[in-house]
Amino acid sequence: MGQLLSQPITEKNITFVQHDHISHSIGEMQGYRLSMEDAYCDINDTLPIKIRDPKLMKIVHELESKSISDSGVGVKSEGQRTTFKEPHEDLNDGHRHGKAERPQIPRHELNGNMLLKDHLHTDYVMKRVKFNIYGVFDGHGGSNTSRYMAERLPSVLTRGLKGEIQKLSDEQKWKLIRGEDVLELINFPKVMKDAYMRLDSMYYHAPNNDSGSTGVVALIFQGYFIVANAGDSRCVLSTSGAAKNMSLDHKPKHLGELMRIHNDGGYVAANRVNSILALSRAFGDYNFKMHNSKNHGKFALVRSKQKVKLTPPEEYQVTAEPDVFIRKITTQDEFLIVACDGVWDCYRPQDLVHVIRHELSLGKKLTDVNELVLDSCIGMANTVTGIGFDNMTLIIVALHQNYKDLNDWYTHMKNKILDEKFGQLER
Repeated sequence: MGQLLSQPITEKNITFVQHDHISHSIGEMQGYRLSMEDAYCDINDTLPIKIRDPKLMKIVHELESKSISDSGVGVKSEGQRTTFKEPHEDLNDGHRHGKAERPQIPRHELNGNMLLKDHLHTDYVMKRVKFNIYGVFDGHGGSNTSRYMAERLPSVLTRGLKGEIQKLSDEQKWKLIRGEDVLELINFPKVMKDAYMRLDSMYYHAPNNDSGSTGVVALIFQGYFIVANAGDSRCVLSTSGAAKNMSLDHKPKHLGELMRIHNDGGYVAANRVNSILALSRAFGDYNFKMHNSKNHGKFALVRSKQKVKLTPPEEYQVTAEPDVFIRKITTQDEFLIVACDGVWDCYRPQDLVHVIRHELSLGKKLTDVNELVLDSCIGMANTVTGIGFDNMTLIIVALHQNYKDLNDWYTHMKNKILDEKFGQLER
């Protein structure tokens, strides 16, 4: 368990963020640990999609042609570009035909509400689609790894999504914007796994990289939950009061994990990798990756130019490769919970869903519920079971995209839960 404080630090950092389609509360508490090693990320943003729109191109070209024609300056079209026919071309024609010289109109004095550029790319429009990212990173051996991942994962993941979208044709982009064939158009497992593995590779070259961290990340995009997890932090969805696990813990004793550890020259004792680490997947922890004793011998052979197959990152004793869960959002989905194992050690998923719903039925807000859960966790501290002594980070995400606003969601949730308990009443 490591060194602990004699008295817990129960001061909580509670934040609340509200959007038109989704809102969330984040709670952090150091507890009995000597320092806070958890980190989180919460992103609400849009992805720009550049897409060709022939109808808009035709309309804008017609309007621009009329605007220039009214100002006395002609236009000529070249393919899909519109360029100026400069005034001096007409003046030269006038000299040749003996006509009176027309005054030259400077380009910056053209009539109209907007200045025209030499090349108008009016066949493109920029559409934007919303996305949200929620992540919790539970550090061990220090906070460097968890903070690094929380700061950089959203940008790496966003770049990966952009790259997938850029590969699409215009027709496919329109489908994506409308929310059609989303899973066929975007390879989400590849995007999530690439982001995790790239971050782990980047962090190897960072200073003070001698710690590790779990990572559970929920991406909400075009009507889908996409959840990636490495370690034992968890994501749970409440669907009409039923807890739906959106991630699986990675423990060394699990058969698949145990086989990978053994194949890479490691062992499991006391449910720990090499009797040390209680996780079988994590960011960082490089002593269990390329620097384990089995690969050290291989590196020496590689330097001597002998043909040796090195262990790929996905097959390290401790790997950062995540499991990825995908689920379509339904009208029955109520809220999402993303939390570290300090919370899940104290609550089973269904129990935590029940507690949150009960507090909502009493008229509590997300911040109140978050604070109550953290207080409850620290109150469960028990030296026999070992629970309640860890750092705690909890994100509760209200899914109110189908309601008028967050207040409407609060009212709906309260009435729905009370109706389940006492029967439906006339209102």
